[in-house]
Amino acid sequence: MKRNIAWLLVLLCAVAVNGQEPAGKVALKVRVALYDRDLNIKPVPRLAVKLTPIAPTTGEAITVVTSLDGMVETEILPGSYRVTTEKGAELFDKSYKWDLESDLKKKENLLELSNDNAKIEPVAAGRETHIDALAAQYKRVKDTVVTVWTEDRAFDGTIIDDNGLVLTVQHQLKGTDWIAVQLDDDRKLPAVRLAQDEQADVAVLRFDPKTAGQFPVASVSTDPESLVEGERVFTVENPGTDKNKKLLTGVLSKADNEQIVSDIKIGYVGSAMFNSSGSAVGIAQFRDGKLLMRPIGTATKVMEEAKALAAKMEAPAHLLPVVPPFELASGDFRAPGRGHWESEFYQFKLGDFYVDLITPVAAYEMRLDVYNAEMKEYGKHPKGHTQPTPPDDKYTAALIVAVYPQTKMGYWENFGRSGGPPVRHYKNGFSKMMLLCGEHVVEPVWPRRTLEEGGGTWNVVMSNDSTGGRYVYRSDAIQPSCGTVKLRIVATKKDDEVLEKVLDEKVVQRIWEDYEPYRDKGKAETKAF
Repeated sequence: MKRNIAWLLVLLCAVAVNGQEPAGKVALKVRVALYDRDLNIKPVPRLAVKLTPIAPTTGEAITVVTSLDGMVETEILPGSYRVTTEKGAELFDKSYKWDLESDLKKKENLLELSNDNAKIEPVAAGRETHIDALAAQYKRVKDTVVTVWTEDRAFDGTIIDDNGLVLTVQHQLKGTDWIAVQLDDDRKLPAVRLAQDEQADVAVLRFDPKTAGQFPVASVSTDPESLVEGERVFTVENPGTDKNKKLLTGVLSKADNEQIVSDIKIGYVGSAMFNSSGSAVGIAQFRDGKLLMRPIGTATKVMEEAKALAAKMEAPAHLLPVVPPFELASGDFRAPGRGHWESEFYQFKLGDFYVDLITPVAAYEMRLDVYNAEMKEYGKHPKGHTQPTPPDDKYTAALIVAVYPQTKMGYWENFGRSGGPPVRHYKNGFSKMMLLCGEHVVEPVWPRRTLEEGGGTWNVVMSNDSTGGRYVYRSDAIQPSCGTVKLRIVATKKDDEVLEKVLDEKVVQRIWEDYEPYRDKGKAETKAF
């Protein structure tokens, strides 16, 4: 795309055909746009562009002002002009102004102003800007946007009160028993639901503010009338890690009691939109099959109710475990002399379930098995197929205990079938799980529950849905110092049957060894700090 920018945004100097200037006035379209560091095109609205005739062209200078889409159309006398802008446009740390000459002699002329033909200067400290002002506001409020976790998903929320109140969407909380709010890479806290409105699709959660320590709070503007058409607005793209938060800016084109419309592409439900003053004015929701931004005023009643309840409903006062944010490549933890991967250390059956203990080593080896199988198939039929690429992913120091319900091919489900794939059904369902280090229950980073869907493929038909588990733990959850490590699974059938497995000492030792490179990296980083 970088190669395309030069010709996408260049000054088009119109030259009269055969040197003949049209009689009377000619049409002129001015387009002003900048591209940012990620090559996103940003129209520049409300920019005054002055056109001054250059001899031998005569006449008065005229000034045109771009609309919200960064464009303006007018008519001028054909000739040569000096194109200037008194006020610049700002993008991050730079100011863009234009001062150039252009021949505008065709019947229809297009004048494009962009990064490529602008005079660029650093933005002076304290100077009021357009996009740069939003960058400053972003730095101030970005940490008010947090990640909300439930058993089966993660989405955004915004801290709106120093009592630890978080505004988010209600529909993502349906059927959940476990809620957590993650402020940054190190702080994740259990949360309780204070108030909600299903029709407005908003809810307010609370985490314990004393346990959290210092945190920023977003100011809230509930009046959509205070938004101005053409105003710069922004959102915080929050993929769940501090280092990947990102500023997305845009221009507001419409705001009423039902919706806020801008050119920002919304990415996450529950995230807030901020105005040019850094106040939260909108909340991203999923409605009618699409993401849209609704005025935060729709949550006024819920926010007031939650503030009244905050003194009565306390959240648990402790920090939840988190996985350190650093990653290692397979070459860092898979030593060449280690020997063949032994999958039996990581997999076993327990009642109606299959269980996988997924360490970084196990995850890599499973992906390598898939790659080897794909390469074998590719070797047989290379023509018309793309050669598979070897796994080169990076892995965090997480331990995943994956629980899959077993399936069974029932007699009556397949009785009399003369063709087609066999019909199978899940034998049981997963409710919850406990991992015990000695007699201590290890708290998970994420007690994730998944839907095992029914449906059919070319080789099997699943006649029912079920549930599985993908619990995430820290790398030190299983270690030899535990003495005995037990896994307990609670099933959904057979009167909440509890299944228990004591892990073999060799399995415990092997899992502990898998994380040795991560412990070495942690020690090295601590020593460097």
